[in-house]
Amino acid sequence: MKIAIVSDSHDAWVNLEKAIAVANEVGCSTLLHAGDFVTPSGIKVLSKFKGEVHLVWGNNEGEKVGFIKTVEKFDNIVHHGDVMEKEFDGLLFFMNHYPTFSQNAAESGKYDVSIFGHTHLYLNEQVGDTLLLNPGEIVGTKTGTSTMIIFDTQTKHAEKIELASSLYTL
Repeated sequence: MKIAIVSDSHDAWVNLEKAIAVANEVGCSTLLHAGDFVTPSGIKVLSKFKGEVHLVWGNNEGEKVGFIKTVEKFDNIVHHGDVMEKEFDGLLFFMNHYPTFSQNAAESGKYDVSIFGHTHLYLNEQVGDTLLLNPGEIVGTKTGTSTMIIFDTQTKHAEKIELASSLYTL
């Protein structure tokens, strides 16, 4: 099973559409978004993903009531609040926007994969038996590149995908 992992889209809908196109093209069945989606207007972009979408809050979602109401209109999108704990293909995943919580989850040894965003910096690190991942940023403003991860549950391999080499202008 392939899982697309993204974070920190910050209303960069063109870059998010690129990520969704890649995820659909390579046959991902699930897409995980680790927060800082920002406004509900882009939920329609997420609905273009052909599989399930799972989201957690970041620190920049301001219109939470509108966000939840918009998410509820789409059968393939689930919002988990601050934390997602979910099994995919026999692996237990933890996802939260913040690095400290995800680092602690990884160190607990309870999870196979722990995911976070917030820093906008790509990370793929083994912590005991847990893979700690940050897909980087969809928006591309901090690093100049929009990135995502394609994770294969069978091989437990996380592949970094670069989507754009130019900055997104907010």
